[in-house]
Amino acid sequence: MFSGALNYMKGLVGTNENLQVEESGDNKGDIEPEQRKGLLKQLSSYVGKDITSLISLPVWIFEPVSFLQVMSEPLQYSALLSKASKQDSEFLCLAYLAAFNCALYSTAVRTRKPFNPILGETFEIVDKKGEFRFLAEQVSHHPPIGVSETISEDYTLQLETLLKSKFYGNSSEVEIEGTNHFINKKTDHHYTWNHLVTCCHNIIIGSLWLDHYGDLVIENHTTGSKAVLKFGKSGWLGAGRYGVTGEIMDCEGDVRYRISGKWNESIQLFQVMDNGSSSTTSTCLWEASKEPINNKFLFPRWVEENVIDLDDEYKKILPITDSRLRPDRIALEEGNLDLAAKEKHNLEEKQREDKRQRVAENKEWETAQFKKVDDAKFGYRWNYTGKYWEEREERVNSVSK
Repeated sequence: MFSGALNYMKGLVGTNENLQVEESGDNKGDIEPEQRKGLLKQLSSYVGKDITSLISLPVWIFEPVSFLQVMSEPLQYSALLSKASKQDSEFLCLAYLAAFNCALYSTAVRTRKPFNPILGETFEIVDKKGEFRFLAEQVSHHPPIGVSETISEDYTLQLETLLKSKFYGNSSEVEIEGTNHFINKKTDHHYTWNHLVTCCHNIIIGSLWLDHYGDLVIENHTTGSKAVLKFGKSGWLGAGRYGVTGEIMDCEGDVRYRISGKWNESIQLFQVMDNGSSSTTSTCLWEASKEPINNKFLFPRWVEENVIDLDDEYKKILPITDSRLRPDRIALEEGNLDLAAKEKHNLEEKQREDKRQRVAENKEWETAQFKKVDDAKFGYRWNYTGKYWEEREERVNSVSK
């Protein structure tokens, strides 16, 4: 979801076909001044426009995952969601949901772009510890919309991402639209939150760097309490970069807790005293992992074990729509760039042909797993209405016989 937008931003630098990208997947693929001039000339017609679906990128600037797979990556912090759902206090639940949203950005270290999902593409994760199951579906191609649902004993998490981006010359900005829903099964409280703005600086001149900024509001629609997080916009010479501050308020607007920290380091929680001041002691809600990343594409171990994992037995269980089975993704992971480019082209051409066929027959695309329904409170919701998990169980039983 979030890191996918970040990778999309950095992926824009790959629109210059002379750019050399290191096979190690690190950040060594710097653009020479002359190449950047060519890149600026190529992109100049897109200044001020939404470029989410306007540019076709060469395959060598991609990483071997699709946006739907990236959408699942926040679940590496599912322990924070479990902690949130187990709290007796609605304010502490908000605190851990705030920490979850901060932690998402700490893994924004990869510089390659995920593949755009094909319309109808799906992706699943069944947690190996049995703590949750995740399902995502690409429900729209233009505009590109992915939705997902995560189910655990403690909570239900529904995510929606609609990416919009604008190119401004030496920077590009991505906004993610869509509302995220969290249902705490212990209290039956319903929470929602929005997305931040991400900006990629120095696309043409200077060293690439990302900034995430804006207000992120987590609201408890059952009680009226909320958390308001302010992600600071980087100032001159990087002043204020990574900074996060926030307040957790009750339904009357009184501040009960304060939050501060950096989204790339740690998040601290301070209780507010009767006189309005913050406690001198704090609780660490979350601290960034210091685990070394050795994967050539910079995938952390959790992603290796849960997102790109694929063996012969698993192939028998997965539906043909699963992101893991995309031939372009598999070829790229194996290092066969020529085949990956060919398979990417074939998938895109088939998608265009399918659309032409639907137009000719005056048919609309029908989603398989999620349906968009009217909602009196939120305007609309994407509800899971499919039979994915029942059909998966049938495949599992068939394989085990």
